[in-house]
Amino acid sequence: MQIKFLNSGFNSASYNFAVDEAILEWVKENKVPVLRFYGFKPTACTIGYFQGMEMEIDVKQALEANIECVRRLTGGGAVMHDQNQFTYSLIIPEELVAKNILESYEQICNGLINGLKGLGLDCEFSPLNDIVLDGQKISGNAQTRKGGVVLQHGTLLLEVDVDLMFSLLKVPDEKMKDKLIKSVKKRVTGVNRHLEHDLDFDSACTLFLESFTEEFKFSSVTQFDLDSLEDQIKMLQDEKYGDRSWNFKY
Repeated sequence: MQIKFLNSGFNSASYNFAVDEAILEWVKENKVPVLRFYGFKPTACTIGYFQGMEMEIDVKQALEANIECVRRLTGGGAVMHDQNQFTYSLIIPEELVAKNILESYEQICNGLINGLKGLGLDCEFSPLNDIVLDGQKISGNAQTRKGGVVLQHGTLLLEVDVDLMFSLLKVPDEKMKDKLIKSVKKRVTGVNRHLEHDLDFDSACTLFLESFTEEFKFSSVTQFDLDSLEDQIKMLQDEKYGDRSWNFKY
């Protein structure tokens, strides 16, 4: 099986999700999987498709800090994305992954897990959609299926700033915020805390391209031509992911 690969580097959240959707449409038509690696710059907050922005994010605080707030096409919870994270998207015809949602999450997450195990990190899949290391979360993932295509993306924490995260994400009970932060610091970690030498974004790209290729037995990897989707990406960014009517629809 052949695959297209794209390292699109660091971009805004609205651009990143516009790229994901444009590629999803391309995969619908061409039936060829696309693996994409990317990051977020500037820092952003994103919410799952079914969430309400003002219920999940301190929008005033985010705006004052020049942090973009965007609704994803996928489900899941609110997430803060900064430059200490590695993010992937695998956009693949549905028949090439497990039909069962949980099994497909694990299958795709193995692309990260096996790469990390090669670094000596004994991490594992934690249902429904997390990867944990010594019981601490290092990755969250989300998925959607449209028109016979699966789009799964996820973020691997290289470092984690829990205090910044909770200055932007809302909590159900402000009185419990300090206790919650302490709890999250125990339950969430960045992989570089567990490595002798830090894993940076470029090194992660090399590592995980190899591990995804092995996991899915891709026979050939060729570069994806993003330029061909430039107009569609710009339209999706301007009219959807960068637009208030989409981001604040619930």
